Amino acid sequence: MIETRLISECPSVKKITGTLPDARLGFCSDTRALKEPAMFMAYPGARHNPLSYAEPLLKDGCRVVIFEDSAENQALVSGLLAKFPQTCFVCVSDAVAFTQELGTRHVKGWQKSGGRVFAISGSNGKTTHKEMLSFLLKTVMPNEMVATEKNNNNHLGVPLTVLQIRPETKICVLELGSNHPGEIKVLCDLANPDCGLVTNIGATHLEFFGSEEKVFEEEGYLYHAVGDGLFFQNLDDSFLKTFPRAKGTVTFSAKGEADIRFKTEAGEVQIDGKLGHEILRNKALTGTHNLTNMATAWCIAVSIFPEKRGVLTAAASLFRPTANRSEWKDFSDKKIYLDAYNANPSSMKVALSGFFEWLKDHGIAESDSLVVLGDMNELGENAPAYHREVGEYLRQWPDAHNIFIGRFASHYLEGRGLGTCYPDAARFKGLEWDHMTHSKTHLFIKGSRSLQLESLLAIT
Repeated sequence: MIETRLISECPSVKKITGTLPDARLGFCSDTRALKEPAMFMAYPGARHNPLSYAEPLLKDGCRVVIFEDSAENQALVSGLLAKFPQTCFVCVSDAVAFTQELGTRHVKGWQKSGGRVFAISGSNGKTTHKEMLSFLLKTVMPNEMVATEKNNNNHLGVPLTVLQIRPETKICVLELGSNHPGEIKVLCDLANPDCGLVTNIGATHLEFFGSEEKVFEEEGYLYHAVGDGLFFQNLDDSFLKTFPRAKGTVTFSAKGEADIRFKTEAGEVQIDGKLGHEILRNKALTGTHNLTNMATAWCIAVSIFPEKRGVLTAAASLFRPTANRSEWKDFSDKKIYLDAYNANPSSMKVALSGFFEWLKDHGIAESDSLVVLGDMNELGENAPAYHREVGEYLRQWPDAHNIFIGRFASHYLEGRGLGTCYPDAARFKGLEWDHMTHSKTHLFIKGSRSLQLESLLAIT
């Protein structure tokens, strides 16, 4: 709930018509979702103007409507004012800028009363860590936490998330996304994180960053924004381990000495060090990387809410991957490992390792598997080389059958030496899917979102 007085403090406000109520109101931008006393934000749409559908909201008592200045909107508001003179209309110069200004003021005021913002950036695993941490916290405090929904991690998604913070909220978990230089700083300035984690640094969005060093500069900005606050530092990452230790830093590693040490085995991860000894078990997680992700999320949650340790440990066993992200699906008589949301060289390698590690642990022969790889997008001029590199990485599992899909399929093939290429998922599905999968019991499917590889399973 947001104090309405904050509206008049936002620089993008041009004019307030009517009386701004002295109240706390929710923030809503969907005419179908307004179920409580709330201000309505009419974001300009490409095809529909939400002000054209606002009349039922005003009949139901919506007290504040915010709109972006335009001739069309001014005409619509003039008509609504004649029918609903009790409603306050706020004209702003830019709807997104206003949302950012209001969100920043709201979150900073909430932090003064003890609220904490935990932000997550990094090349790979941001959403996974956010989902895991959110799941753990929601289990122990369902009405006292707010988190980024789906991957709404950009200049609009972040302020929209913090605007969902209510007086009873104790922690807000934010995912911060970037594909251009400077975006993480903008998001940190908006959300004011006082705790954080940079997951890792890899070859992501190189079309815009140019090098992993520039990716580190971008994603690592969160460390500087948090300052002396609680910051989890991954010592297994060659870039992140170079951060100087700050007052609130907690280091972790699966390879060497750190404040917190992880050791993984099939279906479980052992935690030792600063937080004592604990073993987390979760058979639904595939690969060492996902087990250490869960361990990291657990350590964060326990560090912030140590009194919830026992419940958090129990909750760690119940987490299940979200749709299209590192999830096992039963399809016909086969098991499918599906990660069709995004892909880059580092995430592709750890996912492949996790898949074949799982097969080995379950006594499944490589020859019973089919690997389907789609393009890795936004890698810039070196994209062919990165695809060849992943193809070469596949050589360590020589008995697996390989299918490559997309613009860079031939480069995968150059690296692997064996496999079949298709221009898109539809062509593979229409021509060879049934034949290729007939004798295979376990399938690995991963590629960037634009490939829509989930369509191979007729999943929407």
